[in-house]
Amino acid sequence: MEQKSILIIETYEQLKAISDPLRTKMLIYLVEQPHTGHMLANELNLSRAKILYHLRELEKHGIIMLVKKEERGGNILKYYQAVARGFIPADHLLNFVETKEATRQSFLEVINRAKTRVLTAPAESFELNSSNVEEWLNMSVQREYSLSKEQFLEFTFQYRKLLDSLLENNSDDPDKQLYYIMTTAFQIDEPLFKS
Repeated sequence: MEQKSILIIETYEQLKAISDPLRTKMLIYLVEQPHTGHMLANELNLSRAKILYHLRELEKHGIIMLVKKEERGGNILKYYQAVARGFIPADHLLNFVETKEATRQSFLEVINRAKTRVLTAPAESFELNSSNVEEWLNMSVQREYSLSKEQFLEFTFQYRKLLDSLLENNSDDPDKQLYYIMTTAFQIDEPLFKS
């Protein structure tokens, strides 16, 4: 079974299964690539028993799947992967507290993952060859804007189209480099940046 782009969460039980903070952490790894319980226990510095319990819960609710079994040294290693790259609650689940908390936790885990990517990126990723930011081969931006909901939705629509265009222009150029792009955007109450 191939990993889907998005899975619509249809049941409250599925929603509860992914709203647990530890399971959200585990899913970040399982979205990226298959892991065994042992690998996850090492990554998260937790006992294998605890990880295996949560893996069973995620599998029971159709959030992850067993993708490979491998025998090594007399042990059977089971590799699990998320069934999708993203999870979205169905409309009838949107008012549950778990939906808001699962979304908030997901944002936090994506940000933590980005921190790991920054710390493990090669040194040349942060070289500045010019004082002109438009020539830099990296980018870090924080901005706050006062927008209507319609303006925000139009921005996110256009931004997604821009990201999709990067996939469409994916040629076989031998000079291509791999770039990590992470974006978060959400409503806030108080400005961080003072005028």
